[in-house]
Amino acid sequence: MKLIQVEAHGFKSFADKVCLKLDGGVCAIIGPNGSGKSNINDAIKWVLGESSSKALRGDNMQDVIFAGSKTEKEMDRAEVILTFDNRDHAVSVPHDFFTISRVIHRGKGENEYYINGEEASKKAIKEIAMESGISKSSLAIISQGTISDIAEATPERRREIFEEASGTSMYRSRKIEAQRKLEKTEEALSQITIVIDELEKQRKPLMRQAEKAKLYKEKIEQLKDVEVTLLVHDFMEYSNRLNVLNQDAREFEIVKEELTSKRQNYETSLMAKGTIINELEKEVEALSKDLNEIIDNITNLEIRSAKEEKHREMILSGEIKVSTKDQIDALKQSLSDLNDKISSYKKFIKDKEEEMEAINERTVKRSSRIAETKRNLSLEIDKLNKVKGKIDLIKEVRDNKATLAKGTKNIVENAELFRGYKALVSQLIQVEPTYARAIETILAGATQHIVVDNSETAVEAINFLKQNNGGRATFIPLNSIKAKFINEQHIVVAQTQKGFLGVASELVSVEKEYDVLKKFLLGNILICETIESANRLSKLLEKRYMVVTLDGDVIRVGGVMSGGQASQNVSTFGMDKQIEELEALIPALQENVLTLKQILGKLEHEQDTDITYSSNIALEKVTFKNKLDETIEEFDRYRQKFAQLSNETLELSESTDFVSAISKLMTEKSALLVKLNTQQDILKKAKDEFRDLTMNKSQTDIELNKWYEENQTKITEKAKAESIIENAKKRLSEQYGMLFETAKQFYNPEIDFSVARKLVNNLRQDIRELGHVNLDSIEQLETVEERYKTLKEQETEITSAKQTIEEAIDEMDKIIVQKITETVTLVNNEFKYVFSKMFGGGMAEIRYTEPENILESGIDVIAQPPGKAIKNLKLFSGGEKALIAISLLFSILKAKPLPLCILDEVEAALDEANVIRFAEFLQHLKADTQFVVITHRQGTMERVDKLYGATMQKRGVTTFFGVSLSEAKQLIDEQQKKQ
Repeated sequence: MKLIQVEAHGFKSFADKVCLKLDGGVCAIIGPNGSGKSNINDAIKWVLGESSSKALRGDNMQDVIFAGSKTEKEMDRAEVILTFDNRDHAVSVPHDFFTISRVIHRGKGENEYYINGEEASKKAIKEIAMESGISKSSLAIISQGTISDIAEATPERRREIFEEASGTSMYRSRKIEAQRKLEKTEEALSQITIVIDELEKQRKPLMRQAEKAKLYKEKIEQLKDVEVTLLVHDFMEYSNRLNVLNQDAREFEIVKEELTSKRQNYETSLMAKGTIINELEKEVEALSKDLNEIIDNITNLEIRSAKEEKHREMILSGEIKVSTKDQIDALKQSLSDLNDKISSYKKFIKDKEEEMEAINERTVKRSSRIAETKRNLSLEIDKLNKVKGKIDLIKEVRDNKATLAKGTKNIVENAELFRGYKALVSQLIQVEPTYARAIETILAGATQHIVVDNSETAVEAINFLKQNNGGRATFIPLNSIKAKFINEQHIVVAQTQKGFLGVASELVSVEKEYDVLKKFLLGNILICETIESANRLSKLLEKRYMVVTLDGDVIRVGGVMSGGQASQNVSTFGMDKQIEELEALIPALQENVLTLKQILGKLEHEQDTDITYSSNIALEKVTFKNKLDETIEEFDRYRQKFAQLSNETLELSESTDFVSAISKLMTEKSALLVKLNTQQDILKKAKDEFRDLTMNKSQTDIELNKWYEENQTKITEKAKAESIIENAKKRLSEQYGMLFETAKQFYNPEIDFSVARKLVNNLRQDIRELGHVNLDSIEQLETVEERYKTLKEQETEITSAKQTIEEAIDEMDKIIVQKITETVTLVNNEFKYVFSKMFGGGMAEIRYTEPENILESGIDVIAQPPGKAIKNLKLFSGGEKALIAISLLFSILKAKPLPLCILDEVEAALDEANVIRFAEFLQHLKADTQFVVITHRQGTMERVDKLYGATMQKRGVTTFFGVSLSEAKQLIDEQQKKQ
C-alpha cells in the first residue's frame, strides 16, 4: 500500500489548495524554517485521527484552520484528503484505490471523517491506520523530537515502538477495549450478582409471606363462607325478633295510652267525685242543720208552750213580776258578741272553701304536668337505655374483632415479667376520627403487634411463649427498627396535588419516644381524600409509594388497587372514639333523667301536700262548722231568752198557738229527715265510689309502672337487635361487598349455628395468630421471581460473555507475545548489522527488562560504538543518540517494513558523514517502504528521488512546487539571505 497523493485546503498555512503527488521511493520536502513544510506532517497525522492539539502544535483543534494573514482572510473550514494505492490489499478496504479525509468547521467542535467520500467514524479511520501500520503513534511518522524520544524513551515506551512495528498495537488497542468491556461486564455481573443476592434475600421472606398470605386468603374465604351465613342468620333472626319487639312496642303504646287515659279518667272522676262529695257534704250538713233547727224549734216551742202555760198560770196566780230590764240589757250584749263570733266563723269557712277550690284547680293542672313529666322521663330513659345498649353492642363487636391472639394475650397478661415491654401498637398511636379508617387499613393486623425496647426482650418473650405453649406473637423492638421516609422532592410534588392530605406518620400522634415507631409503620405511606386523587398522585410518583384514601381504598407500590364502599364502624380507632362519644352523652342523659325525676318527685310531693292540706282544710272546716253551729245554738238560746224576757210583760191573750206550730214543725222534720237520710246514703255511696276510684287509680299506676319497666327491657333489647342488624348489613356490605338479598343466596339453614360460631371464632383466632399479613407478597413474589429468572438468565449470558472476552484477551495475549517475540528477534538481528554499518563497527543489542514476562516486559537498547564502553542510550551525546535511534528505526523497517514512513528532520542532529549514511540507507530501504522526508540537509536532498519545495510567496500562505537539486539549493540560499 502506498500514499500517492496529499490534498489540503484551509489546514494551517494551506490557504490555497495544496496537492502533492507521490510516486513511491524517497520524496523530500524542503524549504526554509517557517515555510510551513512540516505542516504536511501535521496534516497527515490529523487525517489519521490525531486528537491532541498540542501534538499538532496548537492550543486547540480550531487552530488547525487557516487563521488569515495580512493578504488573506481567515477560512471557515479545513480539509485534508489522503489517497492510497491499495492494489496489494494491505488493508481490508475493498478498493484498489481509496481516500480518507477529515474536515473541521470553525465554531463547531465536531470533526467529520470520510472514506471514499462517504462519512465514516474516527474509529474506522484509526483501524485502517493501525491495520496498515501508519497510525499517528507508529514509526510511520517520525519527527526530530520523536527520534530524541526513541533515544531517551523508557523501556515501557520503547516497547510501544516495537508493538507498532510488530503490528500488535491493534491487538493491544483491541485488548484494552476488550479489558474495558471486561471491566464493564464484570461490573455489570457484580451489579447483577448484588441484585440477585438481594433478590435471594427478598425471595425467602417473600416465599414465607406469600405462603402466609395464601393461608390468610384461604382462612378469609372460609370465614366468608361461614360468616356470611351467620350474618344472614343474625339478620333474619334479629329482624324477626325486632318485628316482635316492634309489635310489643306498638302494643305497649296502645296499653300505655289506654292506661294513661284510664288514669286520667280516674283522676278526672276523682276530682268530679270529690266535688260531688263536697257538695253532698254541704247539703247533708245544711239538711242536718235545718233538721237540728227544726228539732230545736220544736223543743223550744214545746218548752215555750209549757212555760207559756205555766207563765199564764203564774201571771194568773200573780207570782211573776214584769220588770226585767237589767236582764234584757245583758242579753243584748251577749247576742251582739255571739253575732260577731258567728260572722267570724262564717268568714273562716268561706275562706277555706275558696282555698279548697284553688287547691282543686291546682291539683288538676298539676296532674297534667305530672303525666307530661312522666312521658318525658320515659323518653329520656329510653334514650339513655338505647345509648347504653349501643355502647354495649359496640364494645361487644369491638372486643370480638380486637380479641387478642393467644400469644399476644399471654404476653399482655404477663407484661410484668418483661422489663422492656411497652404496649400494643394500637395503644401507642392516637388517631383523629377523620383518619381512623385510613390508618386502620394501613396497620391492619399490626395494631396487635407488641412494642418492646429491644430485640433481647423480644427473644425473651418468644422463648416464654415456646416454653408455655402460649401461641405466637409479633414484636417490634424499638432499637432495631428504622424510620421510613419519602423523598423530599416527591413530598414537594405531592403537596401540589389536590386531595393530598399528608404522610400517614404525620397524621397520627405518639409520645416522643415512639416517634421512630410511627415513622417505621407509616413513614413511607401517603394519605389522600379520594381514590381519584390517590390514583393521580400514585401515577405522578410512578407508583413508588402506597397511597391510602380516607375511605380505606389502597393503591399499593406498583399500582395494585383495592377498595370499595367506605366503612363506618370497622376501624378499631373509630369504635373507641364512637364509644367515647356515646359515653360522653350518658352524663347529660343521666342528668336529664335525674332532673325529670326530681321535677316529678317535686310535683308529686306538691300534689300529695295539696291533697293532705285539702284534707286538713276539710277537717278544719268541719271543726269550725261545728263551732259555728254551737255558737248559733248559743245565740238562739240567748235570743230566745231575750225574746222570753221581752215577752214576759205580754198579756196571756197574746200567747202563741204552740200546738199548731209544733205540729207543722214535726211535719217539716219528718220530710227533712227523709231527705237527709237520702242524701247521706248518696254521700256514702259517693265516698265508696271515691275510694274505689282511688284504688283503681293506684292499681292503674302500678300497672303503668310495670309496663314501663317491661318496656325499658324491651327497648334495650330492641336497640341491641337494631345494632346487630345494622352491623350485619354493614359487615356484609363493607367486608364482603354484598347486599342482604345477595347474601341470602348463600344462606344455609341446615348448618349447626353454634358449631358455625365456634368455627368463626377459631378462624378469626387463626387469622389473628397469623399476625401481620403482606397481601401484596403474592404478587411481589411473582414479580421478584420473574425478575430473578430474568437476572439469572442475564447473569448466565454475561458470565458467558465474560468468558468469551477473557478467552479473546488470552488469545490476543498469545498473539502479542508471539508477534513481539518474533519482531524483537528480527529487529535485534538487523540492529546489530545496521548499527555496525552506521557507526562503522561497534556492537548493539536489544534486551527485555523482564525476560520472564514478555507480555508486559519493557525493551532496552544497549550500544557500544567502536572504541567505547557499553552503556545506556541516555549516556550518549545528542548526535550519537540520534544515530542510534535512526539505526534502531532502520532496523525495524528492515525487519518489519512499513508501507509509508514520514521523517521530519530526523537527521538534523547528524554530521555530514552520517547524513550521507542516513540518506543512502533510505535508498536501501525504499524497495519496501515509501519515504516522505522533510529536510534541510543537502546530503539528504542529493540522494532522494523527488523534491518538493515549500515557500510562502504570499505571507502566511504555503505553496509547494517540484524542484531539482540545484533549484533546491538556490531556493534555500535565497530564503536564508532574506532571513
